[in-house]
Amino acid sequence: MPQDSSLVAFCPDFVYDVTSHDDVLSREIPGFFDERMMALSGCKYSVDGIQAIVDEFGWLACSCSAGRGSVRKVLAVDADNTLWSGILSEDGADALVPCVEFQKGIAALREEGVLLVLLSKNDGIAGTGAPVDVGMFSTTRVNWSPKPGNLIEACRELNLSPDAVVFVDDNPHERAQMAAHLPEVAVVPWGGWPASPDGRVPEPAQRQLVRRLKEYFFGDAGLTEEDRLRAADYAAKVRRETARLDYATRDEYLDSLGLRVVPSEATEGDLDRLAQMAGKTNQFNATTIRRTRDDFARLLAEGAEKRRVFVFRAGDRFGEQGLVCYIVVDVKSRRITDFVMSCRAMGRTLEHFALAHVEREMGFMPSIDFVPTDKNAPFAEFLSSVGEGLSTHYVAENVV
Repeated sequence: MPQDSSLVAFCPDFVYDVTSHDDVLSREIPGFFDERMMALSGCKYSVDGIQAIVDEFGWLACSCSAGRGSVRKVLAVDADNTLWSGILSEDGADALVPCVEFQKGIAALREEGVLLVLLSKNDGIAGTGAPVDVGMFSTTRVNWSPKPGNLIEACRELNLSPDAVVFVDDNPHERAQMAAHLPEVAVVPWGGWPASPDGRVPEPAQRQLVRRLKEYFFGDAGLTEEDRLRAADYAAKVRRETARLDYATRDEYLDSLGLRVVPSEATEGDLDRLAQMAGKTNQFNATTIRRTRDDFARLLAEGAEKRRVFVFRAGDRFGEQGLVCYIVVDVKSRRITDFVMSCRAMGRTLEHFALAHVEREMGFMPSIDFVPTDKNAPFAEFLSSVGEGLSTHYVAENVV
């Protein structure tokens, strides 16, 4: 581009290629192209086509403002006029029409590891005959309280922060309130499509909504086996917490879980999961080094004489969790440079087992690099406990 061009002088922060979604939008929007518009103005799009491009850009802008590289693990959705057409408290369950394509779409996201949260202003949903499978939600908040507060409670229950959440709601007031109170939540646009004559959200629009959620926020969902285990593991979490009530002490409870772990050294088959954990994990992360798949591949290529990458797969009597912890040891300097564990595995002494295993394998106790952040206080608490001696309730299986 010539340096004296008007575009260079304008110096835009962002340039959007309006043709980038022509293929997909032309399949989603009837009459996306308009030969008459092309003949009259040189613009190949119909009015509906232009609106679809504007809507698509709105999603892209939402994704960028929320942090294009940020990791989203949770989809929080409204119920009335979102999961179904109609209002439960006003129209009654018999009058509701399920948004089948949207419900199918978010159920598929759940199978790929996206956690679903239901936020609805209603007296209750279970047992009302409302057309939705409540069981596919990891947690629900159905009451008349403000949704930002409900979402904070749901995040605490899931042991995740609000910056992991994408929020979908047809009500502009609810979207504005969520954006104002929890700006770290990705509040996505809604609508832009014409309603059916009966007021329902058209099925093509429902499929488009799912496609945009997947493309802009959950593109890496289902990448690893751990993704597919995640939703089931959060369901198991509820059963674990219920079981906790049956025991007088924490040690008795942990012993009852039948905790088991498979320690090994990382292989090429672990690269996707390692990169995923490096990019996502904040709370139990010693240095928050955001290594990529290629970075881990280079570490493995260096050989065990330079770096050793230990991985730990865990489970208990309630279910399997997959690879939930890794430790990178710099052999020459005798330092642990990376110590990362999924929040799903916290609170059951896996970190103690992992460190003790590394000490046995290395023949010495490496020092641990630690870079404090505003989110990794759990790791700092673990470090303070190391000097008091390590205790673990895990039993090793199939040590490789």
